[in-house]
Amino acid sequence: MSDLISFVPPPATTSVGGASGAQSATTLANNFDTFLTILTAQIQNQDPLEPMDSTQFTEQLVQFSGVEQQIRVNKQLETLIAATNSGAGASLSGYLGQKAEIDAASAQFSGDPITWRYELPAQAKSTTITVTDAAGRVLYSKTGELEAGSHEFVWNGELNKGGTAPEDQPYWISVVAEDANKKAITPKHSLVTKITGVDLTYGEPALTTPAGVFAFADVKRLMNNDTSATTN
Repeated sequence: MSDLISFVPPPATTSVGGASGAQSATTLANNFDTFLTILTAQIQNQDPLEPMDSTQFTEQLVQFSGVEQQIRVNKQLETLIAATNSGAGASLSGYLGQKAEIDAASAQFSGDPITWRYELPAQAKSTTITVTDAAGRVLYSKTGELEAGSHEFVWNGELNKGGTAPEDQPYWISVVAEDANKKAITPKHSLVTKITGVDLTYGEPALTTPAGVFAFADVKRLMNNDTSATTN
């Protein structure tokens, strides 16, 4: 056996969603042990007249060294991200108890009324509000406001056929509007709810509310108890 067996180490991941630095380091260590075992066997059984090419051996060691450095950088990034998320979580704790307007058309019904907000960019001739479930079935519908601007719609779980919608399930609001010329008007939807907690288990800071968990990036406005708003 005159040539060194090619043994390419796996690439190290530097993405947040990839394997962790600890897992990559363990894989590299296992592969390096296998590499040394193969190398030792080749040295013991090499043909004295055709010795191994030292250049190939050096290249293999350089590859492992490069991957090891990448894994070390990845572990440092993971530590930095964890520290950043922890700091963000601490800062978001100041929002507990405040109302938030969230860029979301869906909300989980927990038994308490859900407050949605819809904004009409122009005067409407007709407006219909519907609430649907995850399967797209219309559960409730009513006539909405016609004036241009922001309006609130509060749904207490009421169903068109009577009764109350099941709790702990998501529901969606949809507002269909037309102007005097029967041209469609596209409203913007949002959810108004209270911030009850901060969740750091999703890889990025998230806010817990009675209507579900939402990314902080989806928060449009924060409102104090006096309903004054600050834009996110």
